[in-house]
Amino acid sequence: KEYKSKNNYLDVFIGTWNVGNAPPPPDLSPWIPKDEKYSLYVIGTQECKYKFREPYDSCADDWKGTLVTHFGPSYCVLKQRSLGQMRIIVFCKRADQTKFMNFETATEATGIGHVMSNKGGVAISLTYMDTDICFINAHLAAHQHKTARRNSDVQEIINGISRTLGKFKADIMCQFDHVIFMGDLNYRLDYGDQGEEKKPTKEQFDNMVKKIENEKYDVLFSCDQLSTEMRKGRVLCGFKEGSYHFPPTFKVLRQKELAYTEERSPSWCDRILWHSLTKEYVQQLSLKPAMDIATSDHKPVSAVLRLPTYNLPGLTRSTVASVKIGLDQVKCFRLPPMDQHGLADTFVSLMGEMIAPTAKSSSSVVKKSLNPVYSNIPDINSTIKNPDRLMYTNIIVKISEKDVMSSKTIGYTVLPLRWFLPEDGKKARSKMFRHHLMKGGVYIGSAVIQGRVTIVVEEEDE
Repeated sequence: KEYKSKNNYLDVFIGTWNVGNAPPPPDLSPWIPKDEKYSLYVIGTQECKYKFREPYDSCADDWKGTLVTHFGPSYCVLKQRSLGQMRIIVFCKRADQTKFMNFETATEATGIGHVMSNKGGVAISLTYMDTDICFINAHLAAHQHKTARRNSDVQEIINGISRTLGKFKADIMCQFDHVIFMGDLNYRLDYGDQGEEKKPTKEQFDNMVKKIENEKYDVLFSCDQLSTEMRKGRVLCGFKEGSYHFPPTFKVLRQKELAYTEERSPSWCDRILWHSLTKEYVQQLSLKPAMDIATSDHKPVSAVLRLPTYNLPGLTRSTVASVKIGLDQVKCFRLPPMDQHGLADTFVSLMGEMIAPTAKSSSSVVKKSLNPVYSNIPDINSTIKNPDRLMYTNIIVKISEKDVMSSKTIGYTVLPLRWFLPEDGKKARSKMFRHHLMKGGVYIGSAVIQGRVTIVVEEEDE
């Protein structure tokens, strides 16, 4: 009963680069260091299609071989996946290979007709110790005026990948301890009165370049479309990213000296963001471009993230007789209308590793209401009878609309059990929650779910 879990950290090197459909330079060390400092490297590329070189039979093999040669024999490929010209490859130290497991991959195309693979996302998920991590490499819609389409692309990628990855059929942000979203996200700067024009005027372009030369990055970044959309809750809600205290990485001339083409506004298109469910915060140890690589109209970007991880050996054994988890007073407000009458027939379902696969975990349907009250959600008799272990688990709450033949997900929230477990030797605890409903990284309008969680712990007889 006195066992305490061991908290660890995993330092991960994340690299993203739009290769620009040109062969990479012979030396990638300005972007990817060779000092063998990190256990895990995750490299995402876009527009990574060029004339492959001997002895390779495809561009995918050429790129993989380039990285394998760069990393050397101390590292090995854990997993790789491609979608069109997007690629993601995960390397780890050979000595640490056995610490990684449960590899899965997924893709989602968002190009022409939402099926072409020129745009979209490619993902790899894995488990390190007892920590689930998902990496997504994306290439979103281009051009100044496509902000709303980029937002839609992100939601489509997350929803599509969520159908494949993870232990449950639920949003990946409710399932994984950490989700890393990287790529050429193509968000531009709404600087001045450029509006939706693809090309800035010469005056606008010169003003932006002058601010870059004077390192007035914060002034330019205040016009960044992605950060604006995130503040408004229209994309990647709950994600975080570092500060871009360096020149925009697009659209640059393919030369050693940093210079921009007048055809587009300079922008921070190449981004690395993260979403975390862990109690401890993710730390960003670095975020920087590789300005010396000059074969593309994008500069590569890298970040080192210190991810909180858990090693929980021994916590699967029972230390109490039972743990009962109940949800009551659960109600939603302002659900979106789902039928022709502007109403919805909805129900609640619960997911989590403490719920037995055969246990009933859904409420009955509340009909014709956008503000439903759910009064009969089944209690959970936890299959995990160790409160120390339950501290690291979550309950996923899903609100669905019931149709005649099927059901459609409206949104999710996640309840980390560390918020609700009894403390200070007490056997029971009740606590309220109130959350926005989310799906695909966006809030579902102004929809809110609230309720009460009660956990009762029964000790074993002495």
